Amino acid sequence: MIDVPATGRFQCGQLGYAVGAQPFVAYTCHCRERQRLSSSAFATCMQVPAEAVEITAGVAHTRTRPSDSGNEISMWLCASCGFAVLLQNSARPRVRTVLVGTLEHPEQVQVDAHIWLKHKLPWVVIPAAHRQFDGAGDWSDDYAHDPDRLLPSKQSEITRDDA
Repeated sequence: MIDVPATGRFQCGQLGYAVGAQPFVAYTCHCRERQRLSSSAFATCMQVPAEAVEITAGVAHTRTRPSDSGNEISMWLCASCGFAVLLQNSARPRVRTVLVGTLEHPEQVQVDAHIWLKHKLPWVVIPAAHRQFDGAGDWSDDYAHDPDRLLPSKQSEITRDDA
C-alpha cells in the first residue's frame, strides 16, 4: 500500500515522523471533529501499529480530550505550529492514526472506506465500491491477522511530553 518507511511532516516543517509498517486500514472520516481539524469536508486517515511510528524531528506535545463515544483521544501536536500529526483512541492504545495529508507521498495511500457518513457534507461524492459506515467503521476484517491489536491493553503506551 505504501513504501515504508513512509515519512511525513507538517507545513511548518519542524515536526517530522516516520512510519515503518503498512497500515491496517486507510479511510476517510467525515465526522465534525475531523472537519474542524482539517478545515475541510473530511480528513483521510490510516491506522498503523503504535510501535511503527517514530517522531524524527522537532518536538511533539500531546493533548487528550474525551470523544463523543466516551473514549479519550490523544493528539500529537507540533510544538511549532500546533497542528495534529498523530492520534490515538484510548480504546486502541496499540494503534496510531496518521493523518494522511501529512505524509510526503499521500498518493500512495489507497482509501477504501468512509466513516461517520451521517456528518458527510452533501456535495461530497463517495465511490460506490468503498465501504461506507454511518458511524465508526468496523475494522475487524482489516485487523484479521492481528485482532488483539484492536483490544485495549492493560497499560497505555502513550508517552507524553507536556513540557
